[in-house]
Amino acid sequence: MLEYILDGGMLMYPITLCSIVALAAIIDRMRAFRNATTDLVALRRRVTDCLDSGRVDDAIAVCKEHRGPVAAVLLAGLDRYRKLKARGRATIEIETNVKETMEDYAPHALEPLEQRLNLLTLIGSIAPLLGMTGTVTGMIASFNAMAEMGGLDAAGVAAGIAEALITTGAGLLVAIPPVVAYNVFSRRIERLVLEIEQTMRDLIDFISLGRANQA
Repeated sequence: MLEYILDGGMLMYPITLCSIVALAAIIDRMRAFRNATTDLVALRRRVTDCLDSGRVDDAIAVCKEHRGPVAAVLLAGLDRYRKLKARGRATIEIETNVKETMEDYAPHALEPLEQRLNLLTLIGSIAPLLGMTGTVTGMIASFNAMAEMGGLDAAGVAAGIAEALITTGAGLLVAIPPVVAYNVFSRRIERLVLEIEQTMRDLIDFISLGRANQA
């Protein structure tokens, strides 16, 4: 590996740096998503059971036990519902305020998972460009070797071509993992957004149907 880095010329150093940064970002995002993972089925079931029996405080406690953006958004909505209900506000007003609260809080709940995703796309874009630049510098080195020797210098030409091919291949290889990781993480965030929207609809339906009148 070290031999390829040395033969690839100066541009192999930033390409190698890109690979290290990309690996660190991928590991960081994997940990973030793992820490945000929770049993959404159990969360919904327990919260629904609490609300059906008028135990809003217990429903809030259940949300606090679970990790992730879905539980956080639901917690924000339930907390807002409890405060408005205690003030004796009308159901339609509670419904509107709870919906706005959950919609406003959702981006903040997802923000910890979205961090450094742009870094993955940046590396996925830069690494191939660095490789292409290495192709150009390698070919220039080959032609310079030919010019200096006044003809074909096999060793000089081979070194330049090696630099061109190594940097091109390295740039492409380094770009693949962050691009794949970005798409995987983005898809998981999209699924979480759908889960948040469904949870929001469930709570709003609960309020609008008046099932929480005992709370």
